Amino acid sequence: MASSNRRLLEELMSPFEGTKKDFRDRKVCKAYLVEFCPNMLFLNTKADIGPCDLIHEEALKIQYQNSDDKVKYGYEENFFYKLQSILSDLDRKIKRAFNRVTAEADENLVNPEKDENQEKIVLAEEKIKAMLEKIEKAGEEGRVEEAQNLTVELEALQGELFNLKEKASAVNPLFKNEKKLEVCDVCGAFLVPGDDTRRLDAHVEGKQHQGYLKIRECYEELKVS
Repeated sequence: MASSNRRLLEELMSPFEGTKKDFRDRKVCKAYLVEFCPNMLFLNTKADIGPCDLIHEEALKIQYQNSDDKVKYGYEENFFYKLQSILSDLDRKIKRAFNRVTAEADENLVNPEKDENQEKIVLAEEKIKAMLEKIEKAGEEGRVEEAQNLTVELEALQGELFNLKEKASAVNPLFKNEKKLEVCDVCGAFLVPGDDTRRLDAHVEGKQHQGYLKIRECYEELKVS
C-alpha cells in the first residue's frame, strides 16, 4: 500500500508522468534549452507577456547541449525566428514612438504668431530706415524743427520694434526651455534628455531594458553563427 502511494505521488510530481526526463518532450521549453526563455525576461514589467508554462530545467539544457545530433531538432532555428519576431514587433513600436515625439515637437514649432510678428518686424525696420532718410534730408536742407519732430517719431518706431522683437522671442518655442522626449533604441521606453543620472542608470539596469538588450545581443550572435 505504501509502495503504491509512493508511485502515485511520483507520478503526480513528475511532469513526465513517471518516465525518464528527456529534452525532446513537448512539455520542455525549447527556447530555454537553446539559450533562454523570452517570457521569463519580462515578468512583472510593462513588457510582460505572461509566464511560460513549459519546463525549464538546467539538467535538460545540459542534456540538449551535449547531444551530438541537436542540430536536427531545429530548436536553434526556431529560437532565432522567435527572437526575430519579438524584435520586429519591438522595432515597429520604437518607430511609432519616435514618430510620435517627432510629430509633437514639430507641432510645438507651428506658431502663427511667429510669422505675424516677423512681418511686423520687417515693416517696422523699413519704416525706421525711411524715417532716417527723411531726418537726414531735413537736416541737410536746414529744416531743424521738422528733423526734431521726425526724430521723436523715429524713437517711437524704435520702441515699437524693440517690443515686437521681445514678443517674437516670447512666442517662439525655440526660446522655451522645453525638453523633447527621446525613445530608447533598445527597449522603446520614453526618456527625458538630461534626466537625473540615477534615473537613467535605473532605466538601463532595469529588467525590461536588460531583457531586450539580451535578446538583441543573442539575435546578433545567432545571425553570424
